[in-house]
Amino acid sequence: MKQILDLQKLIAFRHTMHQNPEASLKEVQTQKRVREFLLGLNVQEDVIKVCGTTGLIVDLSGAAEKAGDDRLIAFRADIDALVLNEANEHLPYRSTNGCAHMCGHDGHTTCLLAFAQIFQHYKDTIPKNKTVRLLFQPAEEDYGGSVDMIRDGCLDNVQEVYGFHQWPTAKIGQVWCKEGSMMSQPIQMQFDFQGKGGHASEPHKFNNPVQCAAEYLYTIHNQLSQEKGQFTFAWTCFNGGTAFNVIPDTASVKGMIRSLEAGLGDRLFNDCCSVAEKTCQKYGCSVKVQRQAENYPLTANHPKEAQHILRLGDKYFGAGNANAGPCPVYASEDFGNYTLRVPGAFFFLSSGKNDTNNPMLHQSNFDFNDDLIELGAGFWWEIAKDRLLL
Repeated sequence: MKQILDLQKLIAFRHTMHQNPEASLKEVQTQKRVREFLLGLNVQEDVIKVCGTTGLIVDLSGAAEKAGDDRLIAFRADIDALVLNEANEHLPYRSTNGCAHMCGHDGHTTCLLAFAQIFQHYKDTIPKNKTVRLLFQPAEEDYGGSVDMIRDGCLDNVQEVYGFHQWPTAKIGQVWCKEGSMMSQPIQMQFDFQGKGGHASEPHKFNNPVQCAAEYLYTIHNQLSQEKGQFTFAWTCFNGGTAFNVIPDTASVKGMIRSLEAGLGDRLFNDCCSVAEKTCQKYGCSVKVQRQAENYPLTANHPKEAQHILRLGDKYFGAGNANAGPCPVYASEDFGNYTLRVPGAFFFLSSGKNDTNNPMLHQSNFDFNDDLIELGAGFWWEIAKDRLLL
């Protein structure tokens, strides 16, 4: 791979992307840079297409005579950054614009570009009916951009789809994957309680939404704590009132449920709504419910495709280095939208520079490990050879 990959150029691309991060749905310059890099690999302009507004799809096909069955598989990389101030003062390429690649999407993108370089190197030996579609997806962090990519046809005729996320808690050199649930379905909830406010000297004349919201939190917390299943929840925000002597008209609470079981999160959310209604009846209040994160379903792997990753990982990384690892995890992804429609698998590649004490994802001092570029691209190539039936 070192003879094929221009690692200096790839690392420079990654550092430039890191230094110029763009938040979800604003990845205009990132899209342009990816396009220019691909053109520099002699990828034909007509196979690079805009998808999901600020994303791209790129069909890489062989140039040799047709052989065997037609194959079209897809590999995905996310391209957006977090709205976060970077704390890596020592990095010459740190970001300073209020966004930061603290999740490593700059590395994911670079690994997929490195794979494109490998594919282009072998293009003349690959049959023209074997194609890898690269999905450079925007807005993974704060919208669920896979929905717009799918709307624009990124999965049309795709037979299998794969994606990965680097994971820095273990030293580089492992792949983690399993059948079924990989990452949770998140449900963001906001309950706005409406009461009747007034002077605090006459509380009996009013319907206090603060008391209503407080009792609701106590009741629903106890109820959820007794539920069985693979899920977690947290109440993270309580707002109501501004003065000691005024009963407010409104109070609100926010929280999140994360579930690793299909349908469980939806049922628990419905329970939360039911308890809110009952609590309001007691206090003479009403409640308005807002639910968010609709574009983030459970990320679940198909059995055959997960086994492909484990089998190839065992071959590529060495015996014992392909397993379930910490999976499933309660973090969330929007890759599940792809596997709801097409057989596929999502996996993790360990990326730590050390055995321990690596900054975790979303920490303000995280930075992608450039050593994973060659390794990740090589594993993409291993998957491509196998799934294109080369």
